[in-house]
Amino acid sequence: MGIPSQVKNGGWGALSLYLHSLFVSLYWDVPQITSDRIALVAAAVPAIVVMFAVVVLNHRLNEYWAGGNLKRSTETIARITGESDFWHSASQETQDAIDDYDEKAYSHHVSILAGVINAVAAPITGYLAIGWQGIVVGLLLSIILLRGLSVRSYRELNRLAKELSTPYEENYENQ
Repeated sequence: MGIPSQVKNGGWGALSLYLHSLFVSLYWDVPQITSDRIALVAAAVPAIVVMFAVVVLNHRLNEYWAGGNLKRSTETIARITGESDFWHSASQETQDAIDDYDEKAYSHHVSILAGVINAVAAPITGYLAIGWQGIVVGLLLSIILLRGLSVRSYRELNRLAKELSTPYEENYENQ
């Protein structure tokens, strides 16, 4: 998965981080940000950091958020194929399904992390911007972001992990 694909798959989570960072950098006068162009570039840093962290920690994040379902699928595949490296023993269609899972998992990891980061930062930003009313608005925004980004992506990631062994089961069920 190349850099353009990772940027494209970062999706709504990365966009929400970017917009939050852009709001913060434009709302407050940060001494290092002397123009709107610099603010546009600087606002991308948190999203890029999260996307890089997901690339580096992809397997750990898979184990953390979809660990039980992913482990059960992996055990099922290993039992069916009887080999330690079942990816190479699979058909091209199954290899494509695993690659598709990895690509989708990347975007879900970005969404989960971005939702959590934004949910924590929104009430703080709201308080610093407009006081106690900002906390209320920030908490409402946090609930929306957690539900829309993190919870939805967490559920989808676990659904995908459960279904990962399905192509193996269909391919080897008669053997």
